[in-house]
Amino acid sequence: MNDSNDKYRNLLFLVRSHSFSLILLVAGIAWTTMYIRSVLASTDTADLSQPTEMLFAGLALILSAVLAMPAVLDRIPQKAYRVLMAAGVIGAAYFFMASTNSVLDEEQFLADQKAVNAITIQRLTDIRDAQLAYKDVHGEFTDSFDTLLAFINAPLVPLNFSIGSFHDTLPEAMCYEEGYVIRRADVPGVAAELGWDEQSLLDSITADAVAYKVRDTLYTSFFAENFVEEKRTDKKLPKVDLDSLSFSPTSGERFMIDTTYVNQSGLRVSAIKVQDPTPFGRANVKKDTLRFGSLVEAHTDGNWRQ
Repeated sequence: MNDSNDKYRNLLFLVRSHSFSLILLVAGIAWTTMYIRSVLASTDTADLSQPTEMLFAGLALILSAVLAMPAVLDRIPQKAYRVLMAAGVIGAAYFFMASTNSVLDEEQFLADQKAVNAITIQRLTDIRDAQLAYKDVHGEFTDSFDTLLAFINAPLVPLNFSIGSFHDTLPEAMCYEEGYVIRRADVPGVAAELGWDEQSLLDSITADAVAYKVRDTLYTSFFAENFVEEKRTDKKLPKVDLDSLSFSPTSGERFMIDTTYVNQSGLRVSAIKVQDPTPFGRANVKKDTLRFGSLVEAHTDGNWRQ
């Protein structure tokens, strides 16, 4: 019975005498392991997920754990032990604070990267939409932002305009034969012939109260149909600033724009690629360049999540 009690007391003493050392050792190994895992997981396109200070903090904790072991204490003078222990603890605390600051800096960097990338993606998306509209009108993409911006503001986008509907008693073919299908510019003259004012005739056509129908193609600008503030608000999109649309938010340099022709199903079709010349990121680290389109395939997909 006494032997059992002695063994228990000895075990309890051993645990107590090594508890502080074990706590430091476990913490040090944990921090060092986390850093090593981040090194193994890093690539040439991504920074280490853990700061270097974490490794130093882990090593300092391991050193402190070794110094705190009773077997070491018995072999080191008390004064030297206190100096070494203080240096180890202070070093671990310093590197811990430094690594914490590095983590906070990393979080801020990621937040800044997300914000800048969001602006870049939106500008590239708006440029792509304008380029597609330009291609619909001209049959090809343009490699000039000056030409594209001029197109955005010019009334070149066709817009089908119609008032009044066809019905069984007066079908579409008969309306055309009888001359009841008129253009928008003809409305004032027809109203004058009928002795009406222009708005009264338009209201009657809208209500299908007369035989006349308006069928016309009007021309508007891409800006008026897509970039005005009211339409952007309805789509929950940010306001468009044409002065900055073609520039990278990272450096203020113009996006790189290239066009060519590629073969698609035996046809020669226009192709385009637009990309950010200065993607956001850290120096000496390969960055992911945001872009859309291709010069070898006829598509305008972006390399971000759509």
